[in-house]
Amino acid sequence: MGKEPRITHFPDDRAKPTSPSDSRGDADEDDFEAWEPLVAFRKKEDYAGLAEYCKHRAERFPDDPYAQFYLGEAYVLNGECEKAIEFLSHHHKKQPWNIDFQHVILDALFALGKNENDCNWIEKAVVLRMSDDILDACYRFLKPKRKSRSVLEIYTHFITEGYLLFTEDDLFKGITEDERSIVEDVDQGVLLAQVRIARKKDKQY
Repeated sequence: MGKEPRITHFPDDRAKPTSPSDSRGDADEDDFEAWEPLVAFRKKEDYAGLAEYCKHRAERFPDDPYAQFYLGEAYVLNGECEKAIEFLSHHHKKQPWNIDFQHVILDALFALGKNENDCNWIEKAVVLRMSDDILDACYRFLKPKRKSRSVLEIYTHFITEGYLLFTEDDLFKGITEDERSIVEDVDQGVLLAQVRIARKKDKQY
């Protein structure tokens, strides 16, 4: 099971300096507001304008990884996936551990119908697909916990582990079919459904 390449929603707090002069050094005092046009471009679905704006920011702050990240993502949103890969591959070589760069490259690869093997990685990105390994990881995550956990919490746990090629619905379906787990409160919806490890006292076990 899989899903369409995900695009990170931005801007977020990572794009904002913690002070008028942050690690970029020459950031303007109004830099907190400088990223606000990103929201406007997104709302208007003006991805060409978004890419041009992000290009200006990336050129202005060449040492800011977030400026480079947002430009790469803007290229993907604008359908310029080859350009996104070429642009961020350069930055990936400088910071091979940077998962933001890795994930945007993956967004572009999957949008082009390719996969993670179609890139010359310095440090290969981790891609997670729905599998028995994921269900085993769910079991290990839930086993030591006394209280049940929501599908959303379990899914969020995997976000830090790699690039997810499965949705919350995929995870819910897999857990539901795993006899080691008990799924309750399904009426609250997939995200809020509660999951716990089946115990001997459970008839389903």
